[in-house]
Amino acid sequence: MTPPTIVDAHAHLWDPAAHPWYPGLHAFAEHAASPWLLDRHRYTDYADHHAGVPLGGLVHVSAATAPHAYLAEARWLEEELAAAPVPAVTIGTVDPLLPAAELVAHLDEQAASVRFRGARVYGGLEPDSPATPVLLDWLAGHGLVFDLVASPGSLPAWVDVLAAHPGLAVVLEHLGTPHDITPDGRAAWAATQRTVAESTDWVCKFSGLGMVLPEVDADTVRPWLEGAVDAWGWDRLLFGSNMPIDSLHVRHADLLAVIVPLVGSLASPAEAERFFAGNTRATYDLPVAG
Repeated sequence: MTPPTIVDAHAHLWDPAAHPWYPGLHAFAEHAASPWLLDRHRYTDYADHHAGVPLGGLVHVSAATAPHAYLAEARWLEEELAAAPVPAVTIGTVDPLLPAAELVAHLDEQAASVRFRGARVYGGLEPDSPATPVLLDWLAGHGLVFDLVASPGSLPAWVDVLAAHPGLAVVLEHLGTPHDITPDGRAAWAATQRTVAESTDWVCKFSGLGMVLPEVDADTVRPWLEGAVDAWGWDRLLFGSNMPIDSLHVRHADLLAVIVPLVGSLASPAEAERFFAGNTRATYDLPVAG
């Protein structure tokens, strides 16, 4: 099988020793007994893991957790990604506790970059948060993407809220963040995924299993991939590495060594191309690397 070109729908770049923007990452690494999460992970470090698997682009998702550090991170990314030899775009964030005018000002500042494609809020944004209509209206008005962080419990409410924004592009992150990986839990997750997919026009990132599965191999990943394809189809799934966070349970190169042949065994070449690259390019408006 010829290795597919990958346009990664979800990756993080950071340098915690150089930038004090990630107190949440420090706490997470300590809690997970995973100090390597604090290692430098700049573009060159990330690209080194793609030996033998062509990299055609990436979507950088903000992970800054210090108050409003996402603005400094966005400025740093301009230089960091300018040196990348592949198309690279960004999903920023915003503090959901800001007054509406300041929240919009922070979004406007990030949107000054031609790389900016939308926003996600990792914590503190709920379907009924005062910030939610402000953020969604701003994204819809600018033709940008809402990367949705949702738990299984909050998904129905998000479906209802986002139904009022039919023109907004929505990407469900990390398969809806499944919590229960038992067979019964996976069956419940699959049923929810089908319901959400049938009632929305969202797309979904096939990412984040390294945070959930204690072992990441073909046998453990296959039922989740089959469930995701059954719900969303190959046209609405985007592959994301979630690196380096997913290195909790799998190295980047090992993740690719699992997912590439697994997709090849289940998908046609055209379907595999859409899963690994085409859907992400279309969703986030990335050009083909030239």
